[in-house]
Amino acid sequence: MPLRQEMETDRFEATAEDGSIHAVVETTSFIQMVTFRGPAGWVPEGKSYRLDGGEAVEPMPDGGFRIAASGLSLRRIG
Repeated sequence: MPLRQEMETDRFEATAEDGSIHAVVETTSFIQMVTFRGPAGWVPEGKSYRLDGGEAVEPMPDGGFRIAASGLSLRRIG
């Protein structure tokens, strides 16, 4: 069974449509690729986002984000 590991890979501020500022945390899931000779290294498998308080954040096709529970739209600052 392949090994998986999640790591925080980015943290940034985003402004909501109501003017509030939120810290968004990007987490990348890595899977360890293995060859017949042994481990070949860690390869990124996917990304997920959440607020620093733990609430789930969904990426949007236009490059923005949406807080899953409230539907509040976010835009990355900077």
